[in-house]
Amino acid sequence: MVGMERNRDRDRYRRPPQRPRYQRREPRKKKQFIKKFRELVILDLLLHGHPEEDKPSWSKTPIAQVLTFPDFVLYEVKCNRDSDIKIQEKGLYEAFQQQNKLREVLKKINYQDLTNTSKALIQSILEKEILNYEEEFINFFNNSTSITPRMHALKLLPGIGQKHMWDILENRNRQKFTTFQDISDRTSLSHPAKQLALRIIKELQREGIKYYLFSKTQKYE
Repeated sequence: MVGMERNRDRDRYRRPPQRPRYQRREPRKKKQFIKKFRELVILDLLLHGHPEEDKPSWSKTPIAQVLTFPDFVLYEVKCNRDSDIKIQEKGLYEAFQQQNKLREVLKKINYQDLTNTSKALIQSILEKEILNYEEEFINFFNNSTSITPRMHALKLLPGIGQKHMWDILENRNRQKFTTFQDISDRTSLSHPAKQLALRIIKELQREGIKYYLFSKTQKYE
């Protein structure tokens, strides 16, 4: 009896077993890659790596900032500093790899990560490439609908307000648009490719953007 009482006293001061705490795992980031047959254009070359990177220049990774089409996403990709790769050079990712100009993707980036050279070139490059995908963008002007009861997709394009929107809608109801020139001739929108390019840049900037019409930058995260 005395031994049992001692065991009870001893158990009274023992700590109850603690449950292992649940450690919240952070979601894994997707490994970024570019499809082999995706078109891209070189925006800038950092052959001696990022200037702010605290490493000797010889040990820095040479980088190319690129823009892909038609998903309109920005990447930093390893490049070969000994190749003849050039700014504004365009082609398939696979072709750049076969020519030993580009290697693996380092990361997906936003507009804010671009160099001054890349920022200076991106709008004119976008306007030019939008013309190459004119049919897809004409389809947007012909078939876009309201995103919410108060917001039509057309109004997300910079420079298009209520008046321009109704002008476009009324004209497309009479007859579908066939080219950018057709839009310019029949509506008050004089530079459709420029409006589209500015919208894509806004989507690449990411800040305050809720709806992504053209860039897949959010989808690829």
